[in-house]
Amino acid sequence: MAMIEIGIRELRSDLSNHVKKAARGETVVITVGGEPTAQIVSLPSGPVQRTMEEAYASGRVIRAPRRGETPPPPPKDKLVPTRPSKEVLDELREERI
Repeated sequence: MAMIEIGIRELRSDLSNHVKKAARGETVVITVGGEPTAQIVSLPSGPVQRTMEEAYASGRVIRAPRRGETPPPPPKDKLVPTRPSKEVLDELREERI
């Protein structure tokens, strides 16, 4: 398929046409200061199957450590409970009755 490069200003002035071009299969590369920065491409037509490698690479999934490897660091932000869990559970049970 064809690929076109456009500047950010041109994209702003004619966004809908460039999105239509991408939907037809063209790749629209957006430049900022002459440097390619992003691209607009069409979405796949069917269901998308993602691989675990893609999930690891994107950070959506953290790989479990293998034997001998150090585990990943714990999350930085720890949740601090503001109420005891018994209180929350009792409240939820009351709502069901």
